[in-house]
Amino acid sequence: MFNSLISSFIEKESKLRYNFYKSYWETVMENSVKILFKKIYNLDYQEIYFSPGRINIIGGHTDYNGGNVLPFCIDMGIYAAVSIRSDSKVYVYSENIKEKGIISFDLSNLNYDLKRDFANYISGAFKVLIDSGFKLDKGINLALISNLPTGGGLSSSAALLVLILTIMNNNFNLNLSKTDIALLAKKVENDYIGVNCGIMDQFIIANGKKKHALYLNTVNLEYEEIKVSLDNYQFVLVNSNITRKLTESKYNERQIESQKLLHLLQEHISINNVCDCSINDFEKLVGYIQDKTLRKRFEHLVFENHRVYQAKEALKNNDFNALGRLLDKAHDSIKNLYEVSSDVLDELVILAKEAGSLGSKMIGGGFGGSTLNIVKTVDLKDFQTEFAKLYRIKYKKEPVMQVVRIMDGVKKISD
Repeated sequence: MFNSLISSFIEKESKLRYNFYKSYWETVMENSVKILFKKIYNLDYQEIYFSPGRINIIGGHTDYNGGNVLPFCIDMGIYAAVSIRSDSKVYVYSENIKEKGIISFDLSNLNYDLKRDFANYISGAFKVLIDSGFKLDKGINLALISNLPTGGGLSSSAALLVLILTIMNNNFNLNLSKTDIALLAKKVENDYIGVNCGIMDQFIIANGKKKHALYLNTVNLEYEEIKVSLDNYQFVLVNSNITRKLTESKYNERQIESQKLLHLLQEHISINNVCDCSINDFEKLVGYIQDKTLRKRFEHLVFENHRVYQAKEALKNNDFNALGRLLDKAHDSIKNLYEVSSDVLDELVILAKEAGSLGSKMIGGGFGGSTLNIVKTVDLKDFQTEFAKLYRIKYKKEPVMQVVRIMDGVKKISD
């Protein structure tokens, strides 16, 4: 009884300190972007926005194969201060890439331009709206600050796109739904930037709900809000510090492999996507796939899609031990069958397990990014201490760890 009371006190005290810390830094970030805007443009901002990063609990690479995913929005992301201009110029400044200075372009020239760097996401958002028939004749002044870790695999690109499209929607009365915004953001990624991503990142950032993950069908975009209770358990991110661009990785190669696999399967079964196949279908069809690489991709996608369903049920039952086991299986599959992990990510998973994680897996598109770990709240401090010790021994530096909360999607903070 006494030990139970002590454990309860530790959990509540830890939660209070954590919430205070987070509220403080959220206020700091909001005030910082206000001050930044005034400094850069010598003007008063009109609106402040926040667009979060995302984590997909499970469902690696199922989103562009017609499967299900289980993402949520986090309490780190992009803070933006904005004002609407009277002319057609767009000015963009990011404190995180201050060496680029102010990047500018005109709405009359929205073609992709390498010199525009990250601001191509912004010109792409304007272009997809104009190409869709919306009349946009005024530009913006934009100042950005992000606390998403570089190379964290938390989808900063989708956060930026959904942010810009939301700003445009609010200020130009475009009457776009959140799903419309997600689809337009995906179109920019696919057709303008050149990344053949699925809809998951954009959808969750547009539609995320505090304290909930979304069990999303990536074909019909129907979803179920799944309550996630993080009182007794915590999600801990560990950044690999490996920066990679999806257009420069094997991400698009996996897309091509998936399409080859789909065409082979369609010779034997009527399906529209690889993830339409059940585990029983896999057992019947795997013998037809002679290519060993495609066979591995097939196994991963079918069983991973089933794990998403199992993870949803585990969350509904508040069974984080079962969820942890699913994360371990998912990482083994993404490592050995889909082959988009890395030596560093694999090592981070091993270290987390040694430090006491209930389950660990890489998140993001692969080859870099972060790992997601499940830790009991009462064990959180011990986990962080032990993991840091093991990490220092291995890498001779301090790890980048972050306990995350589940937050709402993109939103206007203030006028």
